Amino acid sequence: MDYGKEVDRDLQQKHLRILIRNGAFQFTETFFPYTSGEVGPYYVQSAVVLKHGRDYRTSIKDMTEFVKRFTDKNIDVISGGESRDWVFSFPTAVKMGLPHMMIYKNQKVIGPDIENKRVAHVADLSNEGSSPRDLWIPTIRGAGGKIDHIFFYVDRLEDGVRVMEDLNLDSHSIVPLNESAWDYLLDKNVIDKEIYSSLRERMDDKDKWAREMLRSKAGLEILTDLLSYIEKKNRAKGEKILNVGYPDMKEELLDRLAKEHGKNFIEGI
Repeated sequence: MDYGKEVDRDLQQKHLRILIRNGAFQFTETFFPYTSGEVGPYYVQSAVVLKHGRDYRTSIKDMTEFVKRFTDKNIDVISGGESRDWVFSFPTAVKMGLPHMMIYKNQKVIGPDIENKRVAHVADLSNEGSSPRDLWIPTIRGAGGKIDHIFFYVDRLEDGVRVMEDLNLDSHSIVPLNESAWDYLLDKNVIDKEIYSSLRERMDDKDKWAREMLRSKAGLEILTDLLSYIEKKNRAKGEKILNVGYPDMKEELLDRLAKEHGKNFIEGI
């Protein structure tokens, strides 16, 4: 998906280094199951900046300056959603001398009255955009707050990009995971050429990438492993791929699994 804006490469690479040395990334030649039911070749965790005080201080210092740069300090309140957003939103509010609004997943709020106040939301990671769409932004606007900007430490540049546009938000991220990010990781030998190629292909068309992966021998083996788990939590990941992520492929994939492992294997899926 096209990010559609200029990236501060120096800032991006600075914080890629922080993420790398704190073990933020996991990569695979096959796929990981995501909580959305979709699949992809990597994980990233923004909250790893908490591991070392110097890196955490740097991330908050730069996030604070980042927020100031795009808002011209023209905001009244910093908000953050339960719970990983708070890693970045709390200290940013403190450094800016602004009140902080805590938004819980049940839409409970702790913080200031934001009626007619200008709010900037600070978050850890942009992925599918479901939390801002369904929870954070409706809560802010429902309480009378005015919000035009949302800030992410990391942006995966996936469906969340379009969601932020639909919410009429100007979205900013310190580490957009775009082509230049993958180029940097390849150059620093964090990933090899095979992983790089997979990341670039998925960036061009993540749905096509996922379908080709699930149809491949290696992808089907991973799906088989997930569905073979006795533990409900792990098995549910495989079922979510079929029922939520790619329901139009369910019959096709179950048919292949039945041919390879027998009809008993797919019972109840």
